[in-house]
Formats: sequence, structure tokens, C-alpha cells
Amino acid sequence: MPLRPLPRIEIRNARCHNLRGFDCEFPLGAMTVVTGVSGSGKSSLAFDTLYAEGQRRFVTSLSTYARQFLERLPRPAVDSISHLPPAIAIERRNRAASDRATVGTASEVIDSLRVLFARCGQMRCPECETRVVTGGAVSVAERLEARFDSQRIQLAAPFGRHGVAGDAVAYRDRMAAAGHTRVLDLENRVVDWSAASPSEVESLLAGGLLLVDRLVPDRGAGRRRLLEAVEVAFDLGAGEVVVVDAAGHRESLRDAFGCPGCGTSYPEISVELLSFDRPAGACGTCHGLGRVPVLDLERVVPDPGRSLEGGAVAPFESATGREPRYEMLRHASARGISGDRAFSELSDSQREWVVEGDGVDWKGVRGFFADLAKTPQRRAARTLIARYRRFAVCPECQGTRLSREARSVEVEGQSLAAIAQRCLAEVAQWVSKIEPPTDDAPVRQTLLRLRARLADMQAVGLGYLGLDRSLQTLSGGEAQRLQLATALGGGLRGVLYVLDEPSVGLHPRDRGQLLAVLASIRARGNTVVIVEHSPEVLAAADHVIELGPAAGRRGGLLVAEGTLDAVRKQAGSLAGRLLGGEFAVRAAGGKREPRRAVGEIRVVGARENNLANLDVGFPLGALTVVTGVSGAGKSSLVHSVLVGNLLGRPERGACDAVEGARVIRGVEVVDTTPIVKSARSNPATYSKAFDAIRRRFAATREARALGASAGWFSFNVAGGRCDVCEGAGEVVIDMQFLEDLRVPCDACNGLRYRREALGVRVEGRSIVEVLALEVDEAREVFADDAAIATKLEPLSRLGLGYLRLGQPLSTLSSGEQQRLRLALGLAADPRDRLFVLDEPTTGLHAADVAVLLEAFDALIASGGHVVVVEHNLDVVRHADFVIDLGPEGGPGGGRIVAQGTPLEVARVEASHTGAALRAAGV
Repeated sequence: MPLRPLPRIEIRNARCHNLRGFDCEFPLGAMTVVTGVSGSGKSSLAFDTLYAEGQRRFVTSLSTYARQFLERLPRPAVDSISHLPPAIAIERRNRAASDRATVGTASEVIDSLRVLFARCGQMRCPECETRVVTGGAVSVAERLEARFDSQRIQLAAPFGRHGVAGDAVAYRDRMAAAGHTRVLDLENRVVDWSAASPSEVESLLAGGLLLVDRLVPDRGAGRRRLLEAVEVAFDLGAGEVVVVDAAGHRESLRDAFGCPGCGTSYPEISVELLSFDRPAGACGTCHGLGRVPVLDLERVVPDPGRSLEGGAVAPFESATGREPRYEMLRHASARGISGDRAFSELSDSQREWVVEGDGVDWKGVRGFFADLAKTPQRRAARTLIARYRRFAVCPECQGTRLSREARSVEVEGQSLAAIAQRCLAEVAQWVSKIEPPTDDAPVRQTLLRLRARLADMQAVGLGYLGLDRSLQTLSGGEAQRLQLATALGGGLRGVLYVLDEPSVGLHPRDRGQLLAVLASIRARGNTVVIVEHSPEVLAAADHVIELGPAAGRRGGLLVAEGTLDAVRKQAGSLAGRLLGGEFAVRAAGGKREPRRAVGEIRVVGARENNLANLDVGFPLGALTVVTGVSGAGKSSLVHSVLVGNLLGRPERGACDAVEGARVIRGVEVVDTTPIVKSARSNPATYSKAFDAIRRRFAATREARALGASAGWFSFNVAGGRCDVCEGAGEVVIDMQFLEDLRVPCDACNGLRYRREALGVRVEGRSIVEVLALEVDEAREVFADDAAIATKLEPLSRLGLGYLRLGQPLSTLSSGEQQRLRLALGLAADPRDRLFVLDEPTTGLHAADVAVLLEAFDALIASGGHVVVVEHNLDVVRHADFVIDLGPEGGPGGGRIVAQGTPLEVARVEASHTGAALRAAGV
């Protein structure tokens, strides 16, 4: 009997955001790719409709406390969704908030390593490098049996367990009454001290030992006698037994985990000892953070050409620093230090006096900040400390976060601190060589779990990440793939996975591995839904849903749906044309000659992270693309070294020099970091168009009658905004053990404004209705107002005309945020400015990339210079100059594999980018 086909997730009348009421289906147990141009409604369908309903249904299974808020949660705008399994969203956002979160903790690799080191690790004494041994009578007896088999030894205890203080003879009598009448003197001779004189007793107590037994360790019948002797010695000697061999050598052993060499006791090896987020294992100096705050002298004295009287010491120019400034000048005059002489011209000892003080009359700048740190409750003090502070690697643990004892535990000659500083690929190689004991099942299971998780991490292209890398430094794409690897190791079945462009940040060479991971998730009976533009991912889909035909209000329609073959045959399908290779973007419809550079900025001796002492030039007046596989060193070269040194950042990347920077007058960094953290920011506020819009409302007759100024129409200050939610449009409900819920404000129904403000209209629209306009619509409505239209025009040029004026910037993708920043760069004067972008094609359909490339060309034509970190082959093909790093990631990267025009790079056989360019027809 043939098996019945699996049901499908059926969505009826989807109308969330710009979706225009269509029906679609997602086959269960298959991989569906949702595609379309930017702003066509892909995320609205996949996340705001499909996943949101799955999440809502999950909450219904929770406690009564959670369910009481369900009727206040907005339901997805859809008639029905049938056959919906439990849903997991893996978004391209880095939600790391804790400084302690690392790649190791997020992937749970470090947890397995801690178990491995706790069970198999051996500690070496930090003081004398001797192997620390386990105490206890049984353990000591076993070691004595193994070491002194068939050899006579003497077991003794040091004096003092029951108190020698006071009368020495009385102490001797107590010991003799208990049967302990024999003592070893300094020469290891046995002395019966029961009849010794008081002076002889004093002499024996000064250097002798209380003899417990003389025996030959025997693994058979004599073991009980040995064990009893050790226990008695521990009791008499305050947890210490002294072994004297036939040659007269003495060795001290303790009833604790300690060093047999120097006698130092240590805590037992445990998972807690190996955890930097536990007091037992955290470094005492940095408290497990790996870094400590230090005074940044470059910020304290930003201009050494100034004198002490002329404001050389910047913090003393603040209101808080007025009194210390007076004290510094007074004491400097008394010491003969000129107050009108440039700081750079003072002697080394004089500059040191300014900073460190003399410990008597003048505390120095460092003492000033030490006093400020004692008043952390004062906001001015906290602000001033933060302004002149930087973080440096902890001098105690060297950034490993672990205590000295934890750093001394080794497995196969390696400490956990050393292993954590390696990349995941190197850790996997090390773990693969460990042979677990055949009789230790927990260790074998730990190794199996560890090897599987490391394999998953490499499969999603993250093998280059360091195990101790802070989670806050990961890009959105890296954070998403980290979640994907964790989900892969969970072994879930029958689950709906919703992913947002998992191929972002991956070189074309690595996308095959990602597809294999997605296929393995699907093979377990899960359903995979991916919002994606990559042709490689699209070609691997079982089912395709294409939205469009354009963005915003011109999108939201179902353009094509079905298998790959069905989509290829549907007229008007951009996905079908993309699968056919029709969207290979080239300038002016064909290949062009590269622009001639007008100079270059040259980096000399770049050696940050894995960079191998590189000398590389970045042409000016051109589009330079830096590419290479993940972990090859692109961000280290461009952001840490180039940008860091150009902007003079305290944490700039290491290099010998950056030459040629004088010809540029500014650097605009357009990267993946969020534009703002406030949910109140939107395209209208960010572009400054909202200022002119509010002035238009304030100029109306209704507003004048209310006495309302332009600020009255802001939702950031009191006035026309809702007083209950203070203009947020929502209230936050504490769900205790769950993530906070955000529900629409009951007072304003989520509109943010009071009823009086909503009654004021411009062009027939209230302030809320204006904020609901798309950028392109607003330009039409306010075409006669240059103060508004000119602010919005750059957004349209960058293909962002579909964004609504009031859409929170926190809801924009990283690619949209980059283009928004770039739009403002276009609005300003780009002449002699260096624009640095990090994967700007994120979230862009192939049809949208052409718009982006036109923006690059416009920037360069206006006198700007553009450097882009990118994998997208259309951008690489359009470049004037390509720098390809590699050949691999992590330790295998950091070198220049190829550089030159795209055609020149394509001719380099060793270049992975060259291979991809050749495959694309370059």
C-alpha cells in the first residue's frame, strides 16, 4: 500500500504588513526557500506570520500566568494556518549581552571540555611544576605500595597535631600514654623518648618526627597495616605523613589534593574549578572577564603639543577636574616644572610625575581617577571614568579568564586555557587524537559529544572562530550559523526551522557545507524554511515561494510558487531568471575597464590576529573589494588595521605603518553594527526629515490653536505623545522566567500619540498616517517641500523607498541599515572621504545589487573612495581592484593569495575566489 503524502502547512489570506492576502503552502519535511526583491514581504511571511503563529501556539501550552496575556498579543494577520509544527527561528542577529558569553559557551564546546579536563586532567603545581597528587589515606597507601614495593620504609608524623604549646614534657607524656613512644631524630635514628630529660624532649621536638610504624608495603595481607599507619600519621600530623626510605630521604605527603614537592594544597579538580564564570575558577584579577580597565594615556593627553596650563591633561578641563588642575599647576611650579611648556617637551620624569604623582603632595592623574572610582554613584564620575578608560588584557591570566590553579590542569600536555585560545578546527584536531580509557564510559561519551559538536561547527563554516572569542564580536551571520550548529546537535525531529539568509558571510566555496547541514536537518523529518537570495541555496530548494513583484506597497504578492522546474517556467519570475543565470550584474551592460587609481593608502606590516605581516595597498578613487574564505583575515585587515589606525582607535590593529592617509579628510564606516539601540528611531528621524515634518504640523491652524510647537509632535518628549506608554506605542510585561512580552498600549492602541495630536492634519493626514507612508510615497506627498523631499531622496536612490517613515530601525536587516548609512553618505559631500563597507549585499536580491553598485559608482564619481569586504561575485566582478586573502581560515589564512583586477585574480589557480570567478565566466 503506498504511503500517504505528508500534509502541507497551508496559509490562507496572509496579509501581515505589506502582504496582500494570498494563499501559499510549505511542504512538511522539505526545504522551502522564500525569495524576492528587498522589501517584497519575505520576512513578513516567514517570521511575522509563519513563525509568529508557531510561537503563539507554543505559549498556549504554558502556565496560566503566561496565558493571561495571550489575548493581548497581536495575532498574525492571516485567516488560518494548518498543520503547523513547533517552530524555531534562527535569525541573523547577535543577541549576546554578557561579556562572559563566548563561542565556547554558546556552542557548549567549552562545557564538554571542562568535563573532559575534570575527569582526565592532571594538575602541575604552579609553584614548583611538580605533579599535584590526590590525598587521602587510600590514595597515599596505593602510591606507597607502587613506589616502595618490597622496600622497608618508616612512616612518621610531624609534631603538633594535639598541641605542643606549653609544657613539652606534658605533651610527650600524652603521646607516650597513647602508645607513641618512639621518635626519629634529625639523623633518622629511632629514639625512645619516654624517659628523655626535658631538654632532650625540647631538642627532639625541634627537628624530630613521631614514628608511627616501620614496614614493607605489601599489596596483599600487609595492605591493612599500611593503611592504618597512614591514617594514624594523618591524625597526629595535622593531615601530613612523612615517609623515610632506606637511604634516609624524607618525603612529605598530605591528606589533601596537594603538591608533594612544596606541600602546597590545592582545590580538587572539578568542573567548577575550570569555569571562568564560577568564583572557584575565575581569575581573581579580572573576575573571569579576561580584561581589566586601565587608564588610556592617549586620551588623557590627546595633544602633547599643549602645555599643562593650555589644557594638555584633558580630564582636568572638565568641571570635576578644576580643583585637581589647580593642585597640579601649584605643585608643578613648586617642583620647577614649567606650566607653559608643551607636554611633549617635558622630561620623562616630569611627565611621569604628572600621571603618577609623587605619593606625598600630588596624587597624579591616576590618583585623581582612583578617587573618582570611590564615588561610582555619581553620574559625572562614571562618565568621566568611561571617557578616559580602555580595556587591556588581564596581566594575571593573559586573557584566558581562568585562575592560576585552573590554568595548571593539563590533558595530553595542554591546559584548558591554551586549548580555549585555539580556533575550533584546531581544537577538533587535538580532540581527535585523545584516546579515552576503555573503562571510563563518561569520558568516552564526552569525547563523542565533543567531536560531534565540533564537526557541526565546522560544517556550518565556523571552524576559524576562536573558542574564547567573545560572542559580542560575531557578525549576525556568524551568530546565526552558531545557532544552527547548536540546533543540529540537538537532534530534534518534526520541528519547523525558520532561517534568515544563513549564507550571509560565507564564501561561495563554503556554501556547499551549509547546504549539507540544512539537508541533514531536513533528513531528520524537520521542515526548513529559508529567507534567501543566494542562487546556490535557491537551487537546492525542494519548494520555492517568490514574493514581489517590487518592494513595499508594490510588493506583497505571490509571484511564483512550486518546484524549481515550475518556478523556471513561470513568466515574470525573477527567481526563475536568477536560476538561469540572467542576473550576472556588470557595469553598463558589459565588461568595463577598471578605473585608474588616483593614489593609494598603504598598510605596512599588518600582523593583527592571523595576518602574516602583510604589505598591501588600497587604491584611491576606485572600488576595492577585499574577499576570501571565512576567517581569512578580511575584517582584521580592513576594520582593525586600516580603519582602526586611520581613526586612531585605542584597540587598533597591529601594523608598522599606514601610509598615504593625509590625502583623505575622513572615514565613513558602514558596517553591520546596529545604527541605534533605541526602538524609537526610524527612517524619518535618522534622515532628519522628521524635523521638517513636525514643523509642517506645528504650522497648521489646529496646532497653533493648541499652542503646539514642533516638539509637541515628537514621541520622544512630553506633549502630544501618549502619557501612558510615553510614545513607545507598547508596554513591556515581565514574564519572569520567559522573555519579556511587548504588547500594544491600551491607552493609544499602539499609535503613540494622544487624541489631540491625531486631530492635527497636514495634506489630509495625521502624524501617525504620515509616519505610515513609505519613503517613495512621502516624497510624492511632500514634493513641494524641499526640506522633506531632499532628506528622503538618498533613501530612494539606494533602493530603500519601500521603508515606512515610522518603521523602527531595530526591525531593519543589517543590509538595510548599511544602505541607510550609505544613503546619508551620498547626501553629504563624499569628496576625499573613504567609505568602508562590510558585506553591504546582505539582504539584497540580485536585482537590487545593481542599485548598490550604481551608488558605489556615484560615490567614486563624486571624489570618494570605496573599500568593501564582500563575497558576492557580482560585487567582486564590478571591482576595480580585488584583494583575496587566504588561502584558508584561521591559522591557515592571513596571507594575500591574489590581488589585482577581477580578471587577474581569476587567473590565480590557488585562489578560491579566482575559482568562483572562473566558474562565473570571468
